[in-house]
Amino acid sequence: MQPDDRSVDLYLRLSLDREGKTAIERQEADCRAWAAQHGLVVRQVHIDRGKSGYKDVARKGFDAATRAVASGAVGTLVVWKLDRLSRKGTAEVGPLLAEFERIGGRLISVMDGLDSSAPGDRLAMASLSEWARAEAETQGERIRHAKQYLRGRGRWIGGQPPYGLRVDADSGRLAPDPETAQYARLIADEALAGRPLVRIARLLNEYDVPAPRGGPWQVGSLSQLLRAPAFAGLLPETKTVWDEERGCRKYTGLVRPYLDPETGRSVAVGEGIVTVDEQRRIVAELESRTRSRSDGRKRPVRGPAHLLTGLLHCGVGDCGARMSKNGTSYVCQGVRLGHTCPGARAMAAPVERAVVAALLDRNPVLAGLWERSGIPERRTILSAAVERIWVTRAPGRGHRFDPEKRIRIVWAGDGQHME
Repeated sequence: MQPDDRSVDLYLRLSLDREGKTAIERQEADCRAWAAQHGLVVRQVHIDRGKSGYKDVARKGFDAATRAVASGAVGTLVVWKLDRLSRKGTAEVGPLLAEFERIGGRLISVMDGLDSSAPGDRLAMASLSEWARAEAETQGERIRHAKQYLRGRGRWIGGQPPYGLRVDADSGRLAPDPETAQYARLIADEALAGRPLVRIARLLNEYDVPAPRGGPWQVGSLSQLLRAPAFAGLLPETKTVWDEERGCRKYTGLVRPYLDPETGRSVAVGEGIVTVDEQRRIVAELESRTRSRSDGRKRPVRGPAHLLTGLLHCGVGDCGARMSKNGTSYVCQGVRLGHTCPGARAMAAPVERAVVAALLDRNPVLAGLWERSGIPERRTILSAAVERIWVTRAPGRGHRFDPEKRIRIVWAGDGQHME
């Protein structure tokens, strides 16, 4: 197919407009100006945001842009500078130039002033591509050495620190953020108390505490924060694995404490919101609420959501089956288990009130703790004090609950009960 010589495509690769670097908007403006100056129409703009031109990463914009010329959809591909197209040297740029020449297409590098169809410019492009590759290698080596230097001295190596922390400008180490540390500590205290992440998120949102990136707090962001090594003042490291297809290492998203290669120990990078021991306790609690799926991902483990689930038993005849919440009542599960029991039933609200009243009468010191606790904590208290609770059918009262005639509590340890 003969290339369309009247239209061009632009390829832009992300770089930040900071410290003299080039932004996408600036690249596009200069490339469009070149096209207008030469009487050409921009058909499509291909963009790769945050993609390296040196590493072996998928670049959809690059693939689409080069395919447009190879297919004849356009006759010209315009880039701002050659290093925006690639930093892999002649290994990548060379075959592209050969393919473009074969089909009658061309590559334009605006700021370098090069046109692959002009005599001598193809050689210049090959040379520039190798310079870009060498520069990328040197820059990568400098970054690796700089990070190793900072790690060895327990300094923050870059990136946004966890919520509640900031990087001290003088020491380069983490320190509590005066504006958010108190909220971060609140999150930690709630987690240490065993509060569900949903409840913590609800608390923060009710009091309009802004999340790190704005918007409401979510369970995922809280879990990530509490597990972050830097939240405990430790230097983090993102685990990588070898990618056979790309022939390089890739990030997994799993963050763990960085271990010093000489000592094998984690490296402190300043003051955290929690201690290492506190974080271990928090993570252990979070792990206890999840189970691994077949694909390696985790899902929450749902615990009993009702106060007396697991403690109530059917006392009709010899049934003894557990009772569970169904609507507004606790009902016998014996029928589901194949028992012939007609099934005891008790309204949830009155049976719960009766059990709580009996517990607090027996242990008045628990009253204050009970009021401050949620369902999981209250279930823990009950499970420690009660062996089981029998619910029977009162003579002549049908299924209605009468706490004076239909409940029997067997207390843990002493075998006593209340009729």
